[in-house]
This record gives sequence, structure tokens and C-alpha cells, in this order.
Amino acid sequence: MDQADEAELLKNIIHEHGKSVNYIEMRSKLTEGSNFIVYNHYKRCVLDLTPGMSVVRKKLEKRTIQYSIRKAEKIGVEIKEENSRVGMDEFYRLNMLTRKKHGVPCQPKIFFDKLLENVISKGHGFILLAFYDSKAVASSLFMKCNNTIHYKYNASDPDYMKKVTPNHSLTCQAIRLGYQRGFKCFDFGRTSPDNQGLMRYKKLWGSKVIDIPHYYYPQIKGASSTEESSGMYRRLTNVWRSLPNPIIAKIGPMIYKHTA
Repeated sequence: MDQADEAELLKNIIHEHGKSVNYIEMRSKLTEGSNFIVYNHYKRCVLDLTPGMSVVRKKLEKRTIQYSIRKAEKIGVEIKEENSRVGMDEFYRLNMLTRKKHGVPCQPKIFFDKLLENVISKGHGFILLAFYDSKAVASSLFMKCNNTIHYKYNASDPDYMKKVTPNHSLTCQAIRLGYQRGFKCFDFGRTSPDNQGLMRYKKLWGSKVIDIPHYYYPQIKGASSTEESSGMYRRLTNVWRSLPNPIIAKIGPMIYKHTA
């Protein structure tokens, strides 16, 4: 699509929907002069796999990444690929624990059921589980698209995070599998710079930071435009962390669509 076609498309979208909805959001780079307001808050962190694993390994930060991988291996953490109902159920159990820890609602179970049915089972993604003493303590879910492995979701049992440090081994295995299977990039996914710990973690793998522009018309709105450093965001997450697990499991999926 050239610039003229894009301008005509956006003009038609505004004309047809501009008065019937609160705002229009576009998650793709637009040309200047589109009348959309750009919000350039989120970032991507992408690791280039083409130089080979020997080069990739040298980029891994030693004090945190390499140390944690060695620690997990030493105490017997095992990483297994489990692209089955068992794997997805374990991931979802851990995902609920993780979402509560961060103070945000969990996605509906049916979302991941459909993901397993239509993506994972068809070879367009995979699930890794980290086991310690025969118990799944962490899990990550990855998608495949063109020449890139996308790190979509990570979940872990908070009780094992410091003792076992399983997530570094999960990520390292996913990178290794991506390279072995011929992929050229490993995308760590979208991150808010307000989440300084997560941004730092992704950079420690030697990844390159890339802007992810969001475009809005007529003004910036929606959950994607809410900075994680805001007072409102902190208040909502603190309330969610205090709720009992049964309540979270029941109402989380119902309100998730309003916060995603």
C-alpha cells in the first residue's frame, strides 16, 4: 500500500467510524499527515540470531543471565517442550499466579484453549515448561511468524523464582530452539519503559530496542495509552493483588477485555 492508498483508507475509516466510536486505534506505522496522534510509549526488544549461537551466547550478561542459567542447571531444573493439553493447563495455572502478582486480570481460559487448538497444535508456536523436583514451576509460550520467534507469555510460581531462577533457562532454551529451527530473530515482545526491571532484563540478552508506535484518532485513549507509572495504574494493581484467588479466577476473564 502506497502513501496515497493509506491516506484514502484512513480517511474512509474516520468518515465511517469517527462519530460512532470513542476513538480509533491503529497499531501499525502510519505516514505523516494521517490526522492520527502518535503515541510512541511501548518498545520491542529483538535479538538477532543470524550470527549464530556462539555469538549470541557471548552477548548474554554474565552476572545475571549466565549465572542464573548455571544455577538452575546445577540444582536440577529441567526444561521440556510440552505442546499438549497438559502443557497448556500447567501454563494457565502458573499464569494466574503471575497475573495476580502483577495486579492485573488473567485472560479467559478459552483464549488459551483456542490458542492451543489453532496455533500450537498446528506448529505455529510452542510451550516450554521448567520442572523442579518433578513440579512445573515456570512456563513460557512462544509464537512463530515468518523468520521470527515471538516471546508471548511467561508465567511462574512466585515461591520458586529466587530459589530456582527458572525463567532464564526457559528463555535460553527457546532462543536455542529458534536458532536450531532456522529462525533469524527472537522478539522479546512489547514492553513499557516504565517497567524498568523488565526492560533491563530484556536488554541483558543483547537485544536491540525498537519503538512500537500506536496511533489514535481523535485523541489518545485506551489501556494501551495508560502509562504504568501513573497513579491510577498503581492503585488498580494494588487492589487486584489483594483479592482472593477464587474471586480473581471468576471475575478476571470477564474484565480482562476492558483492560487488555
